Amino acid sequence: LQLLKEKGGESYLHELREISDALEVQTKLCEFCGVGRKVADCVALFSLRQEDAIPVDVHVWNIARRDYDSDGQLAQIKSLTPTTYKQVGDVFRSRYPDKAGWAHSLLFVAELPSFRPILPDHLVEEMEEFAREEKLRKQEKKETKKRNNDNN
Repeated sequence: LQLLKEKGGESYLHELREISDALEVQTKLCEFCGVGRKVADCVALFSLRQEDAIPVDVHVWNIARRDYDSDGQLAQIKSLTPTTYKQVGDVFRSRYPDKAGWAHSLLFVAELPSFRPILPDHLVEEMEEFAREEKLRKQEKKETKKRNNDNN
């Protein structure tokens, strides 16, 4: 709270609404203790009119990989680094240039179990197949790592 007071309080937050670059807003919000990229992007999207802000977590990363990663680039990445975070956001920004953050939010909500009954059957089947493939991929990775450790 002290930092917010020093920056001008509520008026500072209103000023952030006027910035057109969501990354700049994210950077400014991350100056506050305990605020990381995802929280900053949530605040930016839901409170500061930053419609290009994409809060990325592993679920959003999986949506991008499953539905929009035609070249398999995101599938090769092993962890959600700052670079990966930006790449995942860029996937949504390029696919939904006008309202990327809101498109992300709708896709995220569609992943919640409580919304599955209202989704078309073919989408639910695709989601379940992706989940099965991910589980197998992780299991194979774990087994490979174990074999490599056993051989050393």
